[in-house]
Amino acid sequence: MRISFCKIFFLNYLFIYANSEEPHCSKYDFEEKVLEKMVRMEFQMERMESEMEQTVKSVDRKLNEMDEKEAKNSNTIKTTQEKLSEKMEALQNKTSEVIDTKLKELQILKDKIVTPTVAFKARLNGHTAVPVGQVIVFPVVLFNEGEGYNSQTGKFTAAINGTYLFTIALCVLGSKYLYADIMVDGVAYTRTYIQDKDNNDCHTADTVVVLKAGQSVWVEPSLSDSGKIIQHHPSYYWNTFSGVLLNK
Repeated sequence: MRISFCKIFFLNYLFIYANSEEPHCSKYDFEEKVLEKMVRMEFQMERMESEMEQTVKSVDRKLNEMDEKEAKNSNTIKTTQEKLSEKMEALQNKTSEVIDTKLKELQILKDKIVTPTVAFKARLNGHTAVPVGQVIVFPVVLFNEGEGYNSQTGKFTAAINGTYLFTIALCVLGSKYLYADIMVDGVAYTRTYIQDKDNNDCHTADTVVVLKAGQSVWVEPSLSDSGKIIQHHPSYYWNTFSGVLLNK
């Protein structure tokens, strides 16, 4: 019992002695240090917040500058595209005008150089009387390129200006005579005389004429015997009237 009490007393003495040897801080010192740390942390937080704000502002400024540059570049690109589009459209219009003009010039040149096909040939279909002053009508059309010859009237009418060649071939009964003219709008351009005392006689005549569009050409007797003096034979001789455009 006594030994136990001594042990307890010795332990208490050691505890008190140990506490008296260690440095001791008061409650106020601890709170002061904590407060100091909190103030320093708050200051650091404020500084970090300020730095973050500056960083955010800097980033915003950079972004705004980038947006402005992008908008400026976009406007520049748009303006450039519009100008290019206008220039391309103007170039296309100018090119189209030039092409149209050249095509018209080529067509005019082609019309001047290329001579269209204008040609006809017609014949009589039997023995024929040819009263003086009347048109000899050749009713059987062999060809009529350009549709210039009229088989009802016996006249050829020029559709275009140009140089034409006209030819006639006529056969007259023996002992009969005929003066035949190639007429242009009522004016004789060539004349042939056909007569043989004993046999049927065939003659040809031609003329070159410069015609304007609308002028007409036909065959007309200026003097002849009466009756069916023009002889026709389907196998041996034909009476024909023909014409062709040589040049325009």
